[in-house]
Amino acid sequence: MIGVIGLLLAIACLIVLSYKGVNAFIASLISALVVIVTNALPFWETWSGAYATGFKNFAGSYFLLFGLAAAYGEFMKITGSAESVARVLFKIFGAKWAPLAALLVTLLMAMGGISAFVIVFAVYPVAAPLFRKANITKNLLPGIVLCASVTLCLCLPGNPTSTNALLTREEYGLGVNAFSAPVMGVIACIVGTVIAGVYVTWQARRQTAKGVGYVVSGTDALTEEDEKDLPPFWSSILPLIIVVAMMVFLKDIMGATDCILTALCIAMIASVILNPKVFFGAAKKQGVLKTFTNGMWSSCTSALLLTGGVMGFAGVVQAAPGFQYFLDFAMSLSNTFNPYVSASVAVNVVAGITGTALGGLQIFADSMLPAYLAQGINPEAFHRLMTIACCGLDTLPHCSTFILMCSVCGVTAKDSYKHVFPLTVIMPLFLTALCIIMTMVGII
Repeated sequence: MIGVIGLLLAIACLIVLSYKGVNAFIASLISALVVIVTNALPFWETWSGAYATGFKNFAGSYFLLFGLAAAYGEFMKITGSAESVARVLFKIFGAKWAPLAALLVTLLMAMGGISAFVIVFAVYPVAAPLFRKANITKNLLPGIVLCASVTLCLCLPGNPTSTNALLTREEYGLGVNAFSAPVMGVIACIVGTVIAGVYVTWQARRQTAKGVGYVVSGTDALTEEDEKDLPPFWSSILPLIIVVAMMVFLKDIMGATDCILTALCIAMIASVILNPKVFFGAAKKQGVLKTFTNGMWSSCTSALLLTGGVMGFAGVVQAAPGFQYFLDFAMSLSNTFNPYVSASVAVNVVAGITGTALGGLQIFADSMLPAYLAQGINPEAFHRLMTIACCGLDTLPHCSTFILMCSVCGVTAKDSYKHVFPLTVIMPLFLTALCIIMTMVGII
């Protein structure tokens, strides 16, 4: 019982520390220490064993996905392509509908292969002036970017994310690709987009009416760069289209992960070809190799390190005797509930513990998936359902991506989480329930 209490204390510690702005990697070390002490695990052996193995396995499996996605995002940022797409779409919607525009622009970029860590840097500088002009609170922005780049994106078949690719790996035995359950996924995305769009528009007007408007922070530019030299819209959006098109073209030729990596590489090459002045000649901004290096390195020092640290914590949790109680609870659900229901609850429990959708899904796949495969589930429906379900409780306040969003947008975790919670916790749980119903009636 002390071990179980220790796990709960460690999770609470991770949430509180992250909520207070402590670096997620450091928070994972402190929280892992709580687990080690309360579960009487061998001290140094656990650090060099369970923690290091969790970190190593995650980083080793996903460094290329994280690295190439970040490098691609760097190319889109240096060329100005991401900002060009955002500016055009924001102009179409105008300041009044800026929250809805931010939602759709983020979803477009996410489906174009740009990670949430990069999208926020492209969307924020363009969205902020419009939010300021309409006096809309920036507290909405972290929830908007997270909802679109994670929840809504993961619904869509073929989305180029590591989360969508995980269960397609051969060792898990589902035998599916990144485009599984297309009808169910598209319906879930449409429903989610409508609900999210209504929510952010309503909250923008409601908060303004209450006197909660735009507050200038240190992250804001002193002047608006309306005359900034940006590439044309057509050449800016082409790399995004290339990523999606290549995913569709390659889906029957290679595995989902290989599809994503190949699509990202081709899109980077296209970005260089379409913007030669940025990389070559006397007026070049930055060389191709430096751009690629900066992107790859940023993924190692931020996204991969932060998420890897949380996965190291998850490794310690898995090694703790108290964790077996959580696994027994999750597996007992399959004897009481429909397997799709119990699996959705189980993956959310694990994602909530780790604070990461990808990490939660991987732990679920490694420890519990074989039991569900034996129950005769529909592989395609199960893949799409788990991909959506894992992004529910992962966005508790200790989510490293959420902390990053707050930092970039210049808002506090406390003020923005009241919007993040309905958009990235309640929303995916609702969409998970909707997908379970669709699976039961055969809409796949």
